[in-house]
Amino acid sequence: KGHRRGVWCVAFSPIDQVVASASGDATIRLWNLKDFRAIRSFQGHSSAVLRVAFLANGMQLMSSSVDGLLKLWHIRTAECAGTFEEHSSKVWCVDIVGDRMVSGGADSKICPLSGMMGTQRGVGTWNKLYQSC
Repeated sequence: KGHRRGVWCVAFSPIDQVVASASGDATIRLWNLKDFRAIRSFQGHSSAVLRVAFLANGMQLMSSSVDGLLKLWHIRTAECAGTFEEHSSKVWCVDIVGDRMVSGGADSKICPLSGMMGTQRGVGTWNKLYQSC
């Protein structure tokens, strides 16, 4: 089944034949590119999910939402691996390159984070690059 509300964003996995979609129904779905069937659903945001971005290893993805949160997800289990409260309002966008992530919000802030990959279960810790973003 598909989303119950509009789709705000889609992103290709860097390693698998899957696409992630972010929706106004507060969920993220993972789709198989061979037949476009939904293979996994991620739930945890309380409001519309605006953006999704895969980490370079393809095993996690980051989402941003109207609820003001960024969430890191395990692809295989759909578990939330971390929640980041960097913004005081909607988080309009997020992008990831290598071990760096940056988000932008309705609070007029751009928040850069740096991460360390390769720890247990493939998730590192994310650190603020600046004291105040």
